[in-house]
Amino acid sequence: MDSLSLEHRRTRTRFLIQLGGLIEKAGLLKTFGITLGEDLQKAPDMKEPVAALFKGLLVLNELANSEDVDLQLWAEQGLQEIN
Repeated sequence: MDSLSLEHRRTRTRFLIQLGGLIEKAGLLKTFGITLGEDLQKAPDMKEPVAALFKGLLVLNELANSEDVDLQLWAEQGLQEIN
């Protein structure tokens, strides 16, 4: 594997870990009953909670793309929540 694709994989992995951290920080793991540390592809009892979270993310994407949402306002409010 060349160094460019290795660096791309590392960057992508770090990015995905950070997104997972945001999902946890937002409380979505608790809300959807997802156990931290489970192998989400292998644990049979995680199939439905993961599917519910995925559907929730799809709804969020649809909402975020609507004309009713001001993403700049969401960003400002999100920054307030982080601090």
